[in-house]
Amino acid sequence: MAEQKYRWLLFDADNTLFNFDAAEEFAVTQTLLAYGLPADAETKGRYRAINVVLWAAFDRGEISQEELVVERFARFLKEMERAGDPAEWNDFYLHRLAEGSALLPGAEELCRKLASRYVLALATNGVPFVQHARLAAAPIGALFDGRVYISGELGCRKPERAFFDRALEDLGAAGAREGALVIGDSLSSDIQGARNAGLDSVWFNRKGARRAENIRPTYEAVSFDEIARLLGV
Repeated sequence: MAEQKYRWLLFDADNTLFNFDAAEEFAVTQTLLAYGLPADAETKGRYRAINVVLWAAFDRGEISQEELVVERFARFLKEMERAGDPAEWNDFYLHRLAEGSALLPGAEELCRKLASRYVLALATNGVPFVQHARLAAAPIGALFDGRVYISGELGCRKPERAFFDRALEDLGAAGAREGALVIGDSLSSDIQGARNAGLDSVWFNRKGARRAENIRPTYEAVSFDEIARLLGV
């Protein structure tokens, strides 16, 4: 990119900047141990399989986030043939998840470089209090300066166009959307969402996943170094 084409960068949070895999591993482990279940790979795998299915349904608009976070533990308890209050399990889990503010290696350096030339914003479908807590504890929090857009607070979700329209309006970019760039790891929410909103996008494909033929990002990057080069920092 020879010249600065963009002004506003809308970053996804989990597994784009934050090490969500590590945060989830900690939260799941602590929850299982607290309620007397083995924190082994098989048990965690059962929970994650349920969780993945429900988040995919959320991306399709088939379930609300409020329903999802409790339903995942309701299904998990049923599968484990275990009595318990799924809402209580979810509350415990989310509070442990909120402690997971570790960033992916290189994320802080990238954000500090970009902040001198771009307006940084966070655009996430995560649970509001969890995301706010994690960002506040992270060394990059001040770089976003309150520009945090969370589906549970906006009343709409990625990949809906309305989510990005509301974020752009708040950023003062509604009339200049060609200057906004979405950066995220999820094809179904970040990249499809950008497409729905008529925005350019960077698919952060650090795990080398196969691209869906029907969802095409403007750019693809496998590392933070590639994103930095793309954006000229």
